[in-house]
Amino acid sequence: MNKKDQYFEVINKFAVELLEAQTEDEIVWALAKNAIAELGYVDCVIYLLDDETDKLIQRAAHGPKNPISLELMNPLPLNFGEGIVGSVAVSKKGEIVNDTSSDKRYISDDATRLSEISVPIVYKNKVLGIIDSEHPEKDYFNHDDLQILTTIASMTATKLVQTKSTEELVRLKRNLEVIISDRTLELKKVLIKVNKQKNEITESIHYAKRIQKAILPTEKLIKDYFDDFFIFYQPKDIVAGDFYWFEKVNNEIIFSVADCTGHGVSGAMVSIVCHNALNRSLCEFQLQEPALILNKVKELVIETFEKSEEQVLDGMDIALCSLNPETKVLKYAGANNPLYIIRGEELLEIKPDRQPIGKYDVETSFTSHEFQLQTGDTIYIFSDGFPDQFGGEKGKKFKYAPFKKLLLDVNQFPMHLRESKLREAFKDWKGKLDQVDDITIIGVSV
Repeated sequence: MNKKDQYFEVINKFAVELLEAQTEDEIVWALAKNAIAELGYVDCVIYLLDDETDKLIQRAAHGPKNPISLELMNPLPLNFGEGIVGSVAVSKKGEIVNDTSSDKRYISDDATRLSEISVPIVYKNKVLGIIDSEHPEKDYFNHDDLQILTTIASMTATKLVQTKSTEELVRLKRNLEVIISDRTLELKKVLIKVNKQKNEITESIHYAKRIQKAILPTEKLIKDYFDDFFIFYQPKDIVAGDFYWFEKVNNEIIFSVADCTGHGVSGAMVSIVCHNALNRSLCEFQLQEPALILNKVKELVIETFEKSEEQVLDGMDIALCSLNPETKVLKYAGANNPLYIIRGEELLEIKPDRQPIGKYDVETSFTSHEFQLQTGDTIYIFSDGFPDQFGGEKGKKFKYAPFKKLLLDVNQFPMHLRESKLREAFKDWKGKLDQVDDITIIGVSV
């Protein structure tokens, strides 16, 4: 497994742990034991800011500072500006020290080590804590370590704020239940605070959108694979449960549209798990046949969610294709999502297996379908967001029969106009009603 895939796996596992964490202690120990340890670091200490003393307090560790269970040996408090950790708390920027013996700021804790990396846990420009790791060798840490720790620190900051907000709301709710008649004014203050926190959390979700966008292939990359294509991608919320995926292996281009359980934040977190499973099936397990890929992805997704103490039934529907542009041979396998091929004025529907990627009552292997395409054929794969959208004069679902006709109609236009034609049709149908789900449609001509 290369370093990029390892990092995605660490983030995936840490995201699952964060879903279950309910307290600050659970969050920082999950960070130390299930994220930092997975990166292979020999030593790491997690500091959190104590609001009362304004000091950075050691709260969790991996390595010599944590010899047994969830206990710290001789926890060391630090002031802002004190040592490398304190300096990073002041600058709010991650830092790598390649040789601590030549850095006067270095403070030896349980032992002297020659490399140190320190990354702030920051939310809304406020330092909540520090992730600090040391190593006995010089020049041990690099930019990749700084990047993964910065991503993990961002996820940790959002979860810490959400947890603190939830704990505060629970506490206030209990007080209000006891003295509600005397606390109308206090309730109004709480509502104002909740709205403020909601806005702050929304800003964090916007940052999560940037992370999710990073896992989607760029238009420039897709243009290296296909000359004639479009992507209609319209999430319901800031972040999405839908995602699309493109990879090239030898002479074959493998691409898909995936629709994960839910939408918004919950759907986006599931999408990280499913996206990681697709990457592993290709890179780690060296699979290229669509049905074999889906079988392995299903196995990996179920394996990931079975690690939770609670039953998790999340997963995804997906249409997965493999196309050889030279021979025009197309292979397809689907979990609940079909494939449409338009040739001239005829639309051919290839039905998927009626099972999701995830837990299901009847477990069967996925089916691969193979087709010899002709020049001018167009492939369409999509999620169910457009057909399931309510609208029109009677506020009913759009449904699949009109969706097929719409694709046949827009197929008459040049490829660069088809996305805009579909967007116009969706907007006209939806009218003033809310969008009900994420929408993804991909069209590729051969």
